[in-house]
Amino acid sequence: MNTELSIIVAIEDTLSDEAMKRSIESALKQTVDVSVILAGDYVCENTEKLLKEYEDKNPDKVKVVNTSEERWRGGALNLGLRNATSKYLAFVNCGDKLSPDFAKTLLEIASKEDADIVACGYKFDSSNDEEDEEQEEIFELWANASGELDYDKYGLLALNPGKAEARIVKRELFDKNGIWFPEHLSYEKLGVNRLLLFSAKRFAYTEEPLYIIAEDISSDISEEDLFDRIDVMNFFIEECYKREILEEYPEEIEAAVVDDMYIKTLFTYMAITPGRKRKITFLKELADAISDCFPEFETNPFYYDKYDDDIKDLVSLHMLSPFKFIKATMKMDF
Repeated sequence: MNTELSIIVAIEDTLSDEAMKRSIESALKQTVDVSVILAGDYVCENTEKLLKEYEDKNPDKVKVVNTSEERWRGGALNLGLRNATSKYLAFVNCGDKLSPDFAKTLLEIASKEDADIVACGYKFDSSNDEEDEEQEEIFELWANASGELDYDKYGLLALNPGKAEARIVKRELFDKNGIWFPEHLSYEKLGVNRLLLFSAKRFAYTEEPLYIIAEDISSDISEEDLFDRIDVMNFFIEECYKREILEEYPEEIEAAVVDDMYIKTLFTYMAITPGRKRKITFLKELADAISDCFPEFETNPFYYDKYDDDIKDLVSLHMLSPFKFIKATMKMDF
């Protein structure tokens, strides 16, 4: 499987055969030659049989690997990494799919721009105006961050790297920098996405929406999943500290952690948990986690500029007193 791009599809037993097939077949239907690694997280016998059928039909193109114990999606992705030999890698979440020209378009840009990472736009199975608006902001940022990366461009990409799946990445960024996905945790790509960008020398992108997110794959988010975001937050901070990224970009890393791993955790929890079921224990642990890492994040200029006053007021109340926050938001919908 000596190809320019290896597509690693993370296979999860919790999804239907149709969801798995959608992802696998989109990888196989690329308009240029690619290798496909089907990386399972300790999948059951029936799922492994399904994957083996693809491998048997495409022996020169498909490789099936399966973790020997449950290690979650991060473990499956790491196993896929160990088995990948191509210059570039792409990662597909089970249920999502790729445009037929995903590989062709991004590889052409990578060759032209000599890029270590090439990102693209994404879309849902149906339109989503909120996400479209979010992408416009990302594209505006990327326009100022593309090309050879320097101090200012790294800072921009730290603030908003975009979706980790909607891109191709040089394999050597993982190898030379000792980057692996955290295992036994949800949201395993949150920190890794930024670590890879800090390891790259050149970045390129296209606004073309080549990665398609399946809206019907809506796994229920639990309180336990959201606790994982706190653990991923700590993983990322530790990696940034070890690599001296935090020292060089203190405000950008602080803003990134606050946005991706605190604000989104807080408001996701409020959205999925009815008022009377909201727990002081969860809200206190979240407040303590961000306060332990960045006690003065509310003075961060990037945080201050990003959010409107209503959100900042709620965050201030949460940090002051999770109990008062619960009382004040009891009847609010998020």
